[in-house]
Amino acid sequence: MLANEDRALRFAEALRALADGDGAKAADIAQALLQRWPEDASVHQLMAAVALRGGRPAEAERWALSSLDSRPDHFATLMLAAHAARARGDWPGALARLRRAAELEPTRPEAAFGAAIASIAVDPGQAQRVFDDLLRRFPDPVATWAEVGDALERSGQRELAARAFAMALRAQPTVKLLLRFGSALHALGRRGEAAGAYRKALELDPASAEAWFKLGLAFQDGRRPDRAAEAYRSALALRPDLAEAETNLGVVLQEQGELAAAKQAYGRAIALMPSAFGRVAQALTTSPKGELWMDLGALRAHLSELGRLSR
Repeated sequence: MLANEDRALRFAEALRALADGDGAKAADIAQALLQRWPEDASVHQLMAAVALRGGRPAEAERWALSSLDSRPDHFATLMLAAHAARARGDWPGALARLRRAAELEPTRPEAAFGAAIASIAVDPGQAQRVFDDLLRRFPDPVATWAEVGDALERSGQRELAARAFAMALRAQPTVKLLLRFGSALHALGRRGEAAGAYRKALELDPASAEAWFKLGLAFQDGRRPDRAAEAYRSALALRPDLAEAETNLGVVLQEQGELAAAKQAYGRAIALMPSAFGRVAQALTTSPKGELWMDLGALRAHLSELGRLSR
């Protein structure tokens, strides 16, 4: 077999191994190729891909930059170098490579979206401009908008984050995305819309304890303790170990005047997460519908016994 044909076959085999999640096999092939073609830019690119997949971003970046020395404007290698820099937390380095990749291939969304995410990380003050520019260039909804939403949330741009998640949902409605969208809306005080997002998540997966819990939070903050209690109970039916749901169930039951049931929920919460006692004690002793206890040790013992008996 000719050397070039063998090289191409080995490359294809390594790429299949990476796609299949067999990093060890891909690494063995890449090392064999490197021994035979030590100066080959494509081999260095493959070494970068293997290192990045293996969780070694610094090594991946070194190989990618070595490859770029021979092919400065190679799109795929620029993207690899950018991903490696991002994995190391070097957002300015990632941004420089992503911008160059986007200049070379302006219609490729992976470069444009990557550059937008890096731009927001480097300078959150540019978030609105970056968002508007990205929406103008790529008006069709794509799932990658979710990553933009994540970057916007990290930078404190909640309104823009909600819009980004909405764009992603139009492309790919999933439970995970609906929960993120709902959380963004909830943080903005748009509790009714947040509850709507959580309900849609439950239509896709009625067994999502997280969706039931978040729906409970939306109802609780919206002063609907009865609906919140229903949601928290649904979450606990699916996840009996969800201490926060037990704590919040106690709070909303107490608000409804069901003190005995609230104390049982508090006791179960403490059993699941002893550190919850501080919040439980505050909720119970400061509310007009609660009880005043001077001896917190006695209160803990009392609630713990009630929780044990109610399990």
